[in-house]
Amino acid sequence: MNITRQEPLFCIGIGCSAGGLTPACEFFQQVVEKTGAAFVVIPHLGREHKSRFSAILKKFTNMPVHRVEDDIKLETDHIYVLAEDRMMIVEDGYLKVRRRYSREIINKSIDIFFKSMAKAYRENGIGVILSGMGNDGIEGIKVIEDYHGLVIVQDPDTTDFNILPQAAITKDDPHAILPPADIARFLLRHLKMDTSVN
Repeated sequence: MNITRQEPLFCIGIGCSAGGLTPACEFFQQVVEKTGAAFVVIPHLGREHKSRFSAILKKFTNMPVHRVEDDIKLETDHIYVLAEDRMMIVEDGYLKVRRRYSREIINKSIDIFFKSMAKAYRENGIGVILSGMGNDGIEGIKVIEDYHGLVIVQDPDTTDFNILPQAAITKDDPHAILPPADIARFLLRHLKMDTSVN
């Protein structure tokens, strides 16, 4: 008998760049129960070298971890990690992936994904900003809030590179500013409350 998996009620987008792997691992170590959400990690990666981000992350979670190079259907309680030299959006329950154009010198992969997630999931879209440089993701979290989604930012004092989280705090008004493990606990409480209401 084929069991049809339920489409995720929530989508949690996690954007990071420099120093983002460690907090991502700390975050996922705390997610030990069913959530009703799909987790999509958008790390900034070099174009040329195959990233080990997803392979390392697998050691810190019991959820299936997918390295996303091509289009894939989202499933509840799965983790999807964008591969190098790719851009993606979420649409109709799928991650839709393309190569990063040569003209895209500045990597805007977090903004591109967050904006699509906000439109697809509206109030059930959740954006998380972890350690990083630059300002990719700042436009995206504003769109998430426009659609009444949730925005959480890693406490800059707990990051290796605080420029991106600090920019998110300065230019936006996140719902919470927390260390990675506490972000996970906050989200688990939020998801539990929301699913009990629905």
